[in-house]
Amino acid sequence: MAKLAATDKSLLKFLGSMEVVPEVPEVQILDASIGASGISVEYSQTNQAIDKKFKNAFADYMKENFNGLYAIAGKPPPGVKTISTRVILKSGGGKIKQGVIPTPIQEEGSTIIFNRVLESNKRFPNEESILADPETKNRLEVCFKQKGNWVSRLEDWTWTYYQQQEEFFRKYQDANWSPFVYKDDNFVDWFRTLIKEIKDNGVSVGKYETWNPSDVWAAYRMQDVKADLDEALGENKTLAELNSTLIEMFKKKRLVGISLKKVLYGKDANLKLVNIDTSTMKFGDVSSYGMPEIKLQIGAIFEGETVTTYVKFGNDNAYSININSPKKDRGSNLTFNTHIKKTPAAQGGQAPVAEVQKLLKAKGSKASFINEWQKFPVECDNKQKTGFWDKSDEWEKKYNIVSSFYKGPTPKYEVWKKFITKFYADGKPFIAVSKLMHLSFFYDAIDNFGRNPEFWTDLLYAGMKVGKRYAPHAKIS
Repeated sequence: MAKLAATDKSLLKFLGSMEVVPEVPEVQILDASIGASGISVEYSQTNQAIDKKFKNAFADYMKENFNGLYAIAGKPPPGVKTISTRVILKSGGGKIKQGVIPTPIQEEGSTIIFNRVLESNKRFPNEESILADPETKNRLEVCFKQKGNWVSRLEDWTWTYYQQQEEFFRKYQDANWSPFVYKDDNFVDWFRTLIKEIKDNGVSVGKYETWNPSDVWAAYRMQDVKADLDEALGENKTLAELNSTLIEMFKKKRLVGISLKKVLYGKDANLKLVNIDTSTMKFGDVSSYGMPEIKLQIGAIFEGETVTTYVKFGNDNAYSININSPKKDRGSNLTFNTHIKKTPAAQGGQAPVAEVQKLLKAKGSKASFINEWQKFPVECDNKQKTGFWDKSDEWEKKYNIVSSFYKGPTPKYEVWKKFITKFYADGKPFIAVSKLMHLSFFYDAIDNFGRNPEFWTDLLYAGMKVGKRYAPHAKIS
């Protein structure tokens, strides 16, 4: 699409729809608000090098998407400006984004728009037409008053809702869908119950979210679909049978599970079918990557208080995984979150912990990593040789393997050992534990799989729910 006009309204809507700048997905956009001095954009705190990279990338990205926008003088630029407005960057530490609307409200809003099309043959030709329709506006306002009053934020979502319905009904304009059901007798809850009975090679599949990213479902005669699924699965409810039955229903346009992602303001949504056939069970560009195109950015293990590492794919960093300890002031397990450069308004998905550990232990691997922070040293006593010091030899072995694989500068082990010890002494054991967890994960990955790109791409696919183990679905982003 053409560049946007740099008005205060369009700038705020664009910034409000962003989670990251594509070139630097490790930095999150936390909040954007307008005041007397202009628009203030808070972002997550990192180290000095990444902070500099982010500020440059932010200015470039904003200029790519807006007319009449210029970088504020400085190296790196602290923000961008128009003739009348300044957009100032402000490091916001590790806070979560302020005023994030609860996900159920976002998703129910999507079903309201879809059902207006189905029940009343109401099509929305542009973003403004959504709130211009009295009945649609009333239903959305009732929805956004749930769990707190979010009506003031409703307009932030009209672009996404317009794009979602436009893209879905363009693809499925001839299908006779039943109304979308978000509460009560809905497909997500039905599958949550069903998946508890499903086995994969005799092992329980786990929770719905670890198998299927679909937020809502479109069905043609819902009760008939449920009955046919029950009949097809029979007594022996296996994952392979469930997925193959769903694929057949997808192809016949009897059932479609939809993964809803926020759409970047001013950009067109794209509907992509995933896990429908062999070609959609992988990404063509990802499958061609070798280790020169797969980069481990793990410098946070060796320095600073930041405890986030990255795996980036492609010379243009088209895809990435950020491995993070979400709690910044206490112990927490690692999360494996994926990002797609083309869709900076939403994450690609999170890899299930069980799948991460399964990948680590595949093909005869001797990996021992367990994603439980309580099982790592929570103390360090130089005199008593307990906790971290008690197994210093083991940590030195892991450190030498990981640091030798990393292309950036790293200290000698004894220096790093003192660095970790200081976190315990300063009352910040959670930072030490997080760094040890990252080190342990990358040690097992590197020691067992090294430069085999298959492991790293499988880790990416696990986060994006791509592959025969995962459910077929349509992703609108």
